[in-house]
Amino acid sequence: MIPNQIIELKEHQETLRIPKGKSGYIFGPDSSNLNRIRETSGADIIIIGKRNQSCQAIITGTKEQRSKAVVLLQESLGRSNSYSPIIGFTLLDIIPKLLLPMLSFKKVPSEDGCKSSVFPNDITHCKYTLEINPSPPNYSSFLSLRRSSPTFHKYNNNNNDLSFNNLSGKIYSFNTILQLDDCLAKIVDQISNKNLSHPSRNRYGNFHHHHQQKIIMDNSDNEFRLKINFGRELFTKISKTNLNLSEWNNLKRGYNGITTAFRHDDSFFDDEKIQKLKNTFGFKEINNFENKVDDREECFITVLYKEKEKKNKFKLQWNANEGRWKIIKSTKNISRQAIIDIVSGRSKSPDLRFLLKSQKRSSPISEKNHNIIYNIQKTDDFLKRNEDDSELMYFSQKDFNGKFKCTSVRQSIIKKQLTNDKYQMNFISTLQDEDGRITLEDTVNLINLSWISSPSPNSCESITTMDPKNPKFNESIIDTIDYARNISRAIGD
Repeated sequence: MIPNQIIELKEHQETLRIPKGKSGYIFGPDSSNLNRIRETSGADIIIIGKRNQSCQAIITGTKEQRSKAVVLLQESLGRSNSYSPIIGFTLLDIIPKLLLPMLSFKKVPSEDGCKSSVFPNDITHCKYTLEINPSPPNYSSFLSLRRSSPTFHKYNNNNNDLSFNNLSGKIYSFNTILQLDDCLAKIVDQISNKNLSHPSRNRYGNFHHHHQQKIIMDNSDNEFRLKINFGRELFTKISKTNLNLSEWNNLKRGYNGITTAFRHDDSFFDDEKIQKLKNTFGFKEINNFENKVDDREECFITVLYKEKEKKNKFKLQWNANEGRWKIIKSTKNISRQAIIDIVSGRSKSPDLRFLLKSQKRSSPISEKNHNIIYNIQKTDDFLKRNEDDSELMYFSQKDFNGKFKCTSVRQSIIKKQLTNDKYQMNFISTLQDEDGRITLEDTVNLINLSWISSPSPNSCESITTMDPKNPKFNESIIDTIDYARNISRAIGD
């Protein structure tokens, strides 16, 4: 990043101030967002300042290019907190009872390497995955370490508390699966407006230690969406590639710390692995669209928009009788409340992300939005696009220009669904139109059937109306995470 300096603007330049701590949202992973803004707007953009400090974007181009760049930059800043949960944990899937494993960060191959093309004096950090080495190469050295290491005794005396790292008022921590119960207790405290004060023993024999904190928001009028995704945890800003459990537990995020991201990945689930899931877990494949007449019947479209800085959405479904798309559900005040990422430590086993979102209980669909969707489908642009076989999406983000602040449009198809008596796995392919760029993402998720309040054949959304203070809420999450861990291990074996 170019250091702060006195700036003399030229005729075709203007500036935009980027608040402290927000520059990362402008850059995006490997500066992908900044490059996208440059490409979309046609403007040249240079960031002046220091990381984690207030800085400026110098925008050069025609008036139209600069104006478009400013809009895209401001949109990136406006979305900066959309995907940042209130509380999050990264847990290593290991119970170190007998061995003291070493951990290794493995560099992810990249065509671009680690050289930044954005800042002359800056380096783009490489991505890493994490693998567990089951035992040290020299077993006699390990035995000596086992007898003398305070770290070993710390983890084998079941004495490990959660170490919280406060970042911008939010709580993050690195630990092991031993602390899953404690993490969930902390999350339930958060979402139920309640601080538990009496420690209880968890399933691994450890005591919960409930840390007092301010309740950030009132969730009394909320319902919760729960799911577990399969993919790979990616780490950046890694300074040490080999570490032990104690060093893992002391990792920090943010300034002078590391960063993590979860990459959805369905490549773990080939036909052979899916057959293994059927044999091992009793899954059966279901097809809810075998009698479909129109391809549109198997799509569900989500329109996300902002209103008074709150994230909202409505879902569209094809109505074959009326021959048009109709809104079937409206949801408001969507917020990522908690994330637990579970790192398998095995190259052939997927990592997991448990995601808990809150949202207002389903609200009535406004007549205004019904009319917007109806009128869009009569426009020339919409009709031409839907007649063109080369077009990927039925609706576009630009369809909603001037109507409301649409942040993205998603078009999803359930490629495969597996179900047994307690769980459902969804294999989903989603096209997303965001800021003029269409991307494709294939995801695999697991949900507990008890989480689904109103199942429908064209939906894989899991909404629980269960009170978070009800012990069954916690139990269902723990059971489902353990089930997903077993699936991950089975896939890797």
